[in-house]
Amino acid sequence: MTLKHQLPETVRTERLTLRAPEPSDVADLVAMANNANVFATTATLPFPYTVAHAEGFVANAAANPDVKAYVITSDDDRPMGVISFKLAAGPLPELGYWLGEPHWGKGIVTEAAIGLLAAVGDTPEFAEVDARVLESNIASVRVLEKAGFVLFECLAGILERHRGKPIFLMRWRRR
Repeated sequence: MTLKHQLPETVRTERLTLRAPEPSDVADLVAMANNANVFATTATLPFPYTVAHAEGFVANAAANPDVKAYVITSDDDRPMGVISFKLAAGPLPELGYWLGEPHWGKGIVTEAAIGLLAAVGDTPEFAEVDARVLESNIASVRVLEKAGFVLFECLAGILERHRGKPIFLMRWRRR
């Protein structure tokens, strides 16, 4: 069994459901991700974000053994954003996420991250988890801190749109 298949299919928190992306999510994913403010805070999200990008994301989420992606939904089951584990990014799993701007400032990603980390339970491969965040993205730094991550290392961005910018490598350890 691959590491991806050891992870839960669905995670529920007080307000949220994290579940696998589905083809019916494409329009909502485009509506949330096709935003310059969302793009600016991410490493790999393209802009403009098109239907083709969303369809590719949904297909890749199912097929790629190195990524476990969840859409973040609430009672209406409409995606507000995405949270995922990259399972082959480095020696540790790496948490990544983005959230549509209409949902910023409501504690949604913090709740999703805490819920997802709790859901991995005692899986040995998840005793430690990394996350990378732009130093300038104070809101995302706070999300990670509230979820229990601490600053591990300061790096310089290597991707074109963030080349040379300070990046925090933050690490979470199971207690």
